[in-house]
Amino acid sequence: MRCRNLCLWVIVAAGLAACTTAPKAIRTPVAGPSVPAAVQNADQYIGEQVRWGGTIVEVENRRTETWIQVVARRLTRSGRPVDTTATTGRFLANVPGFLEPEEYRRGREITVVGTLIQSTTRNIGTYPYQFPVVRADEHYLWEPIPEYDPQLHWPYFWDPFYDPWWPYRPYYYFPRHPHTHRHR
Repeated sequence: MRCRNLCLWVIVAAGLAACTTAPKAIRTPVAGPSVPAAVQNADQYIGEQVRWGGTIVEVENRRTETWIQVVARRLTRSGRPVDTTATTGRFLANVPGFLEPEEYRRGREITVVGTLIQSTTRNIGTYPYQFPVVRADEHYLWEPIPEYDPQLHWPYFWDPFYDPWWPYRPYYYFPRHPHTHRHR
């Protein structure tokens, strides 16, 4: 019996380990500055290691590198950006090489681990914004989370109080309570 339980736990642990597809560098937290701190005073944090993530706004391919503008979000323990409307600012990720803009399109989630190298000013609309720039040592593009469709799961729904024969149950099935029914 113990051997079965141990085997079951090993299989469950292996299955959970297989679910984590992000590289170890993405999953490992870094004690670097936050995005708002770097936006306020980027010169103080140049050379610091950071692990930031969020939603892609724009991808700009240059001759030898790609610049990704990201709306920063809080990260989970595994490094995935939390899908909320709350943002902590914006940053630019400098990734060496070419990245396909169709794959790294607007709205996809990305996590970047790298070094804060500079700060640059760009316009968001007509507003000048100070972007901290991260040279990406590692980056990970997260797969979109599928939306839940309750109709797809309908046959497997189980409710402990659900009675499939409720409106058609015969009258004699319901038990009589001694205080509500008089005996004749």
